[in-house]
Amino acid sequence: MKKRLFVSIPAGLLALTMVSTPAQAGDDLSRLIGFGGICADCDLSGKDLSGVSMRGASFPRADFTGANLTKAKISGANFGRAIFKRADFTEAELEGSNFGRCDLTGAKLEDVKARGVIFSYAILNGVQAADAEFIGSNFSHASLVGAKMADAVFDRSNLSYTDFSGAELEDASLQQVNLFKVRLNGASLRGANFGGSQLKRAAFGQANVDSASFDGAVLSGADLSQVKNLTQDQLSQACGNEATQLPKGHIIKNCANMKWAGKVERYRGPDFDQSFSFELSDTDRENIARLTAEVMRESGFAVQKAKIALAEAMAQDDFPKITIERDGERFTWPDYNDYQNEQQRALARAQRELNGLKLENRKAQHALDIARRSLEKAQSALQNAREEKILAGGQE
Repeated sequence: MKKRLFVSIPAGLLALTMVSTPAQAGDDLSRLIGFGGICADCDLSGKDLSGVSMRGASFPRADFTGANLTKAKISGANFGRAIFKRADFTEAELEGSNFGRCDLTGAKLEDVKARGVIFSYAILNGVQAADAEFIGSNFSHASLVGAKMADAVFDRSNLSYTDFSGAELEDASLQQVNLFKVRLNGASLRGANFGGSQLKRAAFGQANVDSASFDGAVLSGADLSQVKNLTQDQLSQACGNEATQLPKGHIIKNCANMKWAGKVERYRGPDFDQSFSFELSDTDRENIARLTAEVMRESGFAVQKAKIALAEAMAQDDFPKITIERDGERFTWPDYNDYQNEQQRALARAQRELNGLKLENRKAQHALDIARRSLEKAQSALQNAREEKILAGGQE
């Protein structure tokens, strides 16, 4: 009999994750189905991951070229700088995940349902994403040259500095979107809805805007001078400024006189816990539950033990002191030979405790790294103090 073990660890606390090596990931693909863990630089190119369920997974720089991810359910995952060239995400559900700086050239994203997903600086040239939804997502500085995205939805997303040159966006919904400095040269925008969006300094080039809606759109500084099929009626509910460039014979209201010409609404994606799930036998489940409890208990004590060890190394007032300054920091130690040996042992214990920790939370890991560097400086200062004492004629 197998049961599903589900471990949930709130973001910001020490996260216990299942780690796979690239070799393991390739050798036993079935273990990837229904889990979230860490597998940096994994080679999953061409693999069938259809229907995979990932929550809180981390696959930085992994290679998913040509992988089948149809109907995948992915939430709270990190794929920073991963490669998804020609990967198939048809009907996948993506939520609160990071695809920043990924290469999705030629990927299939048709009927994808995405919420709060990061695609900033990603390459999505030539993607096929008809009927896809990208609600409240971040495409800032992304490249979508030649993308086919008819009927796609980008409502309340950030598309600033995005390059849609030559893209097909017929009947796409881009309402309440930040499109600052977006590039749309040669794009097909027929029937697209830009209602309530910020198109400041947008470069439309020779985009086809036939029947596109700009109701409530801010076009300050935008260049529409070469667009095709723009009518005066389309501009009647929009606004711009003296820097807005329009085809000859067209005019636009000044945004300074429009109370509605404010900021775009921001979509706040959901917060996710780091978690994972997978199939286990009763025996394995019991063993992992026991080991998990032990690891969490020990890791919880580790920082405290390191603090105590460091305090022990620093705290004796019964002996004369040696004061040394190194790199702008001041260290004071008891001038007592035997106790100096104990100091070094205590510092070594503190460093071992800290070196044994690996934190998922970025801020916590940064604080831990500072503590490690402080210990290294303390050890170096103590060793230099002993050497200087010897040179001065002291006993060792």
